[in-house]
Amino acid sequence: MLWRMASRSGSGSRSRGGGGGSGRRGGGSRAGGRAVGRRDDARWSSERVERQTPFALAEVVPEPERPWRRLLRLDGEDCSHVDLRDPTAIDFAYVRRFADLADVVAPPGAPLDVVHLGGGGFTLPRYVAATRPGSRSEIAEIDPELVELAREQLGLRTDRALRVRVADARAVMERRAPASADLVVLDAFHGTSVPEHLTTVEFLRAARRGLRPGGAFAANVIDSPPPQLARALAAGAQELFDAVAVVATRKVIRGRQGGNIVVLASAGGPLPLAELSRRALRGGVPELVVSGEELTRWLGGARALRDPVAPAQEAPPADGPPAASTARPPAAPVPPPDKLPG
Repeated sequence: MLWRMASRSGSGSRSRGGGGGSGRRGGGSRAGGRAVGRRDDARWSSERVERQTPFALAEVVPEPERPWRRLLRLDGEDCSHVDLRDPTAIDFAYVRRFADLADVVAPPGAPLDVVHLGGGGFTLPRYVAATRPGSRSEIAEIDPELVELAREQLGLRTDRALRVRVADARAVMERRAPASADLVVLDAFHGTSVPEHLTTVEFLRAARRGLRPGGAFAANVIDSPPPQLARALAAGAQELFDAVAVVATRKVIRGRQGGNIVVLASAGGPLPLAELSRRALRGGVPELVVSGEELTRWLGGARALRDPVAPAQEAPPADGPPAASTARPPAAPVPPPDKLPG
């Protein structure tokens, strides 16, 4: 691999607002909080845990000196990081971008209805629960063993407000009632690739239908130069959403290296680009928010992906429209550096 699935965002982007704790530390004296911390230290093992799931070799790797901070690896790739003591502490930059969107999509503290397509380390559901009490999260995670591992090692606690569906992400999204979510987050992978049925216009239409007016969609894509899939997903979002932007490091935007690209879209009105940009720039590795004409140049004429055409529909009448292409779009040329943002 030439890049990690998730880069660390650095301490500069770590949030300490909102719920600020794991729920173990209730009200009480400072001394009482320290006592609870000592008990937690003794209980949380620093030993690595491995489990072969139906989909991947999963590893939970605690930090030796701070075992409550844990890394989740799948088939050797770093994919999630959790802090069992502080669910508002976020180490991976792409998760921080999701959290930024959750912070600004509604007034501070207001509860959200969130659909998480992909569970992984369940970092974002815990963050939303901590920062916006009363929120409801529905999480689609196809790997049942990963869900159990998260319960045992990564602080996952389910209840009526935080439900996990062991199911395909698109099936969960398509069953969702219309206009029932404030935020839809796509972070699902097979290896380092987003499953194709989660990248098409038809999938995006289901996500758009599930959002309330003013809601937002976010997706994490891992891409290499030229970022063909991220461009196709952003192009599909432009067909259905009111505003679209992408977020990544300067080198990734300029096509100089591969990495995480987060696609953001609004289901009504503009995205709060100024605030999102401010937050993205303050991380350990600053990131750029690209929108408007800069996004159009970055897309370079990329085409959206669509679901495969059923065999009975592959031969339209001679005078009818051509069948929709199901192939990946050709790689759009990377615009010259002086035409790219940053």
